Amino acid sequence: MKVLVTGAGGFLGGGLIEPFVGRHDLRLMDLVDWQTPHEKVLGDVADLETCRRAVRGCQGIVIAHMASRQAGAYETPGLPFDANVKGTANLFFAGLECGLRRYVLVSSESVVMGHPAPPRRTTDMPYRGTTLYGLTKVCQEVIAEQFQREHGLEVAALRVGYILSADDPNRVVDKYGKPIQERNPPCTDRRDIGEAARLAIELPDLGYEVFYVLGAPEADRFYDMEPTFRRLGWKPRYDFTWLPPAKGL
Repeated sequence: MKVLVTGAGGFLGGGLIEPFVGRHDLRLMDLVDWQTPHEKVLGDVADLETCRRAVRGCQGIVIAHMASRQAGAYETPGLPFDANVKGTANLFFAGLECGLRRYVLVSSESVVMGHPAPPRRTTDMPYRGTTLYGLTKVCQEVIAEQFQREHGLEVAALRVGYILSADDPNRVVDKYGKPIQERNPPCTDRRDIGEAARLAIELPDLGYEVFYVLGAPEADRFYDMEPTFRRLGWKPRYDFTWLPPAKGL
């Protein structure tokens, strides 16, 4: 399968593509140029013509781009809505135009974080995001569900947690390079997110399904991980058990 991965030049994309290498042909997309041996498309997902060019000839899309989390990026709606919301709608629209049916959206647990803490967050909870970032992720899932429902597409929404790199177990870091000293339920290595995306894009009977993708062993106490384990057959390779648990776990 030829798979387009958006946001592929960023922190998440650098690890997310690893499980796809050798299994699928990759076309990688990002706004800023970067070094990769794979086919790439440079351009803005907020531009429909660029999205049309990017999806042409592909059989699957992993929507993994997000607006920059740099200081100030989420203080006003313009940039996050252009990238996260308009960009997602453009990709579904362009994919539908060329007959592409298989989509994986990298969403976020933030779409339900506005609820008072329940015993367990489930996949069918009503949306209740917090912050502009959470609002844009809610909008992404609404777009994905509507395109699936109206057009019979095959769509998986992966609700990921705190995206980390455990390339060096002695120095786990987030996208800003901040060292992580303890384990929390949302901790998830970017390669494990990529593995969940690969499994979802290969799932033979996919309709519209939501999966929590969280790497620490305590995640199942707070999130309904059963569909992820059962339907995707996913288990994290990097569970951060070498880090001490956070207080209260």
